[in-house]
Amino acid sequence: MEKQNKQEPGKRQKEQRKQESQKELEMLTNSWEDELFQAKHAAAREIVVRLLRELNGFYIVKTGHGFLRFVESRIKTPESICGKLKRKGYPVDFDTAVEQLNDLSGVRCICYSVKEIYWVARQIGEDSRFTIIKAKDYIRKPKKNGYESYHIVMEVPVPGDMIEEKLSGKQLTNQVSEKKSGKCPKQKNNKGSKLTGDQMVRVELQLRTMIMDAWAGMDNRVSYKKENEISPEMTKRIEKYAKIGRRLDKLIQRTLEEEVLDV
Repeated sequence: MEKQNKQEPGKRQKEQRKQESQKELEMLTNSWEDELFQAKHAAAREIVVRLLRELNGFYIVKTGHGFLRFVESRIKTPESICGKLKRKGYPVDFDTAVEQLNDLSGVRCICYSVKEIYWVARQIGEDSRFTIIKAKDYIRKPKKNGYESYHIVMEVPVPGDMIEEKLSGKQLTNQVSEKKSGKCPKQKNNKGSKLTGDQMVRVELQLRTMIMDAWAGMDNRVSYKKENEISPEMTKRIEKYAKIGRRLDKLIQRTLEEEVLDV
């Protein structure tokens, strides 16, 4: 009986923490779902993707080949935002997330070779339209577990009319959905809400080779953000595969350079 009484306070505290975390997530999600926030970030990611496609076109003219294997973008989920804020020791609220986290919006560009990654990074760094907040080169200096990538946190100027266009498209989609479901479409008054000038939005761009991306996908599935630690044997295997990947990237680079010489 005494043992059971000792366990009760611990259970109550655990349940209380769980409820508090759920409330924090709900409040953050409400702000995350804000249409203006979503429109600004969607437009910023679109601008970065468009930039990469433009650079790829220029690279084709320059070399006869494109560097772009594929490109993808995403916005960080509320659950992922909460987790990152907690790991960094920040308060779990939306304003803190917007102020402190640089990767709420992310774009990933997969290139064929390391040489192409550095070419893309140079072009973006020299583009006066964007402000580079910071760049991290995990290719020359990989993370301890073997992770490689080139990260660029950039401030993207998003025109107000582009955000308005995104908002209008979102509202139209919502009205169509509401009509299909039999609900009365909500009328929104946008008078006086027109955005003027550019809105600055941070986007994290990750540049990887195909090999780096394959390794990162494997590592993400096996060990990233897992509650239980993986075994030392598995850790060694993952690090070993990263070294093999670096050798393979060098062989691919050499092959691509030889192809250019053969043309």
